Amino acid sequence: MIEKGKCALCGGCVATCRLLDYGYLSVDFSEERPVIREGQQCPPDCGYCYYQCPRVEKPELRAGREEMYEVASTDEEIRKACQDGGAVTLLLAYALDDAIVEGCITVADKGEWKPEVQVAMNKAGLIKGAGSKYTPAATLTGIADAILRDNLWSAALVGTPCQMSSYEKMFVVGRDTHNAHNFSSHIKLRIGLFCMGCYSYEKLMKGHLEQEHGIDISEITKLQISGDVLHVYTGEKELLSTGIGDIEDYKRDGCKVCEDFTGVFSDISVGNVSSPAGKSSVIIRTDFGREVFEGALEHGYIEATPIAKSGADLIHRLMKEKKEAGIAEKERRKKRLMEQLK
Repeated sequence: MIEKGKCALCGGCVATCRLLDYGYLSVDFSEERPVIREGQQCPPDCGYCYYQCPRVEKPELRAGREEMYEVASTDEEIRKACQDGGAVTLLLAYALDDAIVEGCITVADKGEWKPEVQVAMNKAGLIKGAGSKYTPAATLTGIADAILRDNLWSAALVGTPCQMSSYEKMFVVGRDTHNAHNFSSHIKLRIGLFCMGCYSYEKLMKGHLEQEHGIDISEITKLQISGDVLHVYTGEKELLSTGIGDIEDYKRDGCKVCEDFTGVFSDISVGNVSSPAGKSSVIIRTDFGREVFEGALEHGYIEATPIAKSGADLIHRLMKEKKEAGIAEKERRKKRLMEQLK
């Protein structure tokens, strides 16, 4: 029996299916799961999409760094376009300029705040993808786009914790079992985004904001969750502030079992917790992440200072709380399932 409500909608299964030259899978956001293309049947000896899914079995976490900084952009154009300190966009800009990567897999707004996976190859593309989107995008499908469509040999991947763990599983399983590893290993830099969960587009954007509060979605210029409050802006004007407890029912079921707040499978993790307005909180997790961070710092792309102990303690507390909440939700579902099977 396959338990429903666990899919992260990360797109890793779809990307691998394309990289293996099958292309049978796509993501159905209304169903919140991958689906097989009509008229197709998967090879009986495949199953790679299942075995590399991080919700089937979590990848193994390797020991690494954990260095925390407050970071701000030194680029005024990017600072205005981004949320918080613009650290993600500036790190990507440095990686492009220094030829560390040829493109960056990010998520842009394709209109009315509907997320769209893109491969950005210049500053304009990075700015298009700036800012938080709180509804799901199958970001890992961008790996197949970057390689098969754009012929890139190196790319950066920006995503939520579930997407970072999915890529880790995609990479490790592929290395041992199938040639899609040779493609997925083209990802040179992984930047994870702090995340407490994402929300159904129809429930949050169309239902809560548009229908319940009468907000024209096309006029929204910024969404930001800070201090347990969702803020909705048009320009400098705040249209709405609502506690995240009020929108808890709109959170995806697949997010409720997630145990990772900061993206532990990233080279660098970025969020807005513990840093003042205009700055981002950055966690360096790998030696390569440290190399990219230092390069961006030395070349003047970013400014950085160490996070205070109180800020680090807050991040650790939120990491612990999300892990405990994810484990508790899994136990509740397991208990409910056992009762149904009696």
